[in-house]
Amino acid sequence: MPNSSERRAVVAGGGVVGLTTGLGLRQAGFDVLVCEQEPEVRGIGAALGLWANALTVFDRLGVGAGIRASGHPSAIRYQDPTGQVLDEYYAGLADVDYLMITRQRLNELLAEALGPDHLRTSARVVGYEDQADAVVVRFEDGSTTEADLLVGADGVYSKVREQLSPGSAAQEYPGHLAWRGIVPESAIPEITSERFVVGLERTRGGVIRSGGGMAFWVLAQLGAQSSAASGKQEALALVPHLHEGDWTFPLREAIEATPEDRVVRNRVMAVPLQSRWVDGRVALAGDAAHALSPHITSGASLGIEDAAVLADHLGQSGDVPAALKAYEAGRLPRYAEAYRRVDEVAEASVEPREFAKEFFGFIRWMLA
Repeated sequence: MPNSSERRAVVAGGGVVGLTTGLGLRQAGFDVLVCEQEPEVRGIGAALGLWANALTVFDRLGVGAGIRASGHPSAIRYQDPTGQVLDEYYAGLADVDYLMITRQRLNELLAEALGPDHLRTSARVVGYEDQADAVVVRFEDGSTTEADLLVGADGVYSKVREQLSPGSAAQEYPGHLAWRGIVPESAIPEITSERFVVGLERTRGGVIRSGGGMAFWVLAQLGAQSSAASGKQEALALVPHLHEGDWTFPLREAIEATPEDRVVRNRVMAVPLQSRWVDGRVALAGDAAHALSPHITSGASLGIEDAAVLADHLGQSGDVPAALKAYEAGRLPRYAEAYRRVDEVAEASVEPREFAKEFFGFIRWMLA
């Protein structure tokens, strides 16, 4: 058992959820070490949106003001390819906070709040040995460390989940591709409001301010066919699916302003619905537990919610395994429902109005 009166926690993964978990556990009285496999904390995926549930967590952790100052408050509204706003389903969400921020900046703020003494880079967690009164954490370089708690927040390809739940490898959404990028707002002066379009051929795309004078663009297609073209050329080829007639919006300009090597192209992966998140003194959080389709723009917010619930349970109990079981018991039913609702959003992806209805239905459920 760790030789300290202060309980010790190791968090695998130095992304948004891992860093938030580290902050929450520090607030709950743990000595925390967040372990990131890369040489530095960085942000993959351009930008992300934070809903009110995530912003509330950050306020509780004392980092909300800095995050709000670094991002751009926004509202998600969907349009069809003619420019018609599909806003009747937005009713009741007008006062809900939504903030866009670059992943890089968010991770920087969280890492700064956590402090360098609680963060280790170039340290990939590859396994663990759960003992009666401690957990031994194994790293890729062969070293080990002992703790009272291990949290696997190591993403879709989680090594912690691989051991905790064998046979739970991430699965590809067949034919689902996404392209993303960040450009200076000055490169697309036509941007006057944030908008997402549900287009033809099961495409969706949008341009939205993300703070710091930058704008984020995203384009996705279900049933996409791989090609020999570059990611940038693939994205540009899909733009015509997102507008009809004389109406346009500045997605093409945003893509054209993005250097080829800065266009993020990836196949969308998902983690199957899990029946367990906990093994003794080990727990999963974020994408390691429940990577959901990006249809819902809510994966980060739900993972941040995990971190807060986990820290709350551990802060209220001196019995780590019991606290983790309580955490699991509360989260599993929520995600069973989340997966069901996400499937409904995906199935509605062809018809713009139906997609907007299902999407905002999911958001209302999540924030209720």
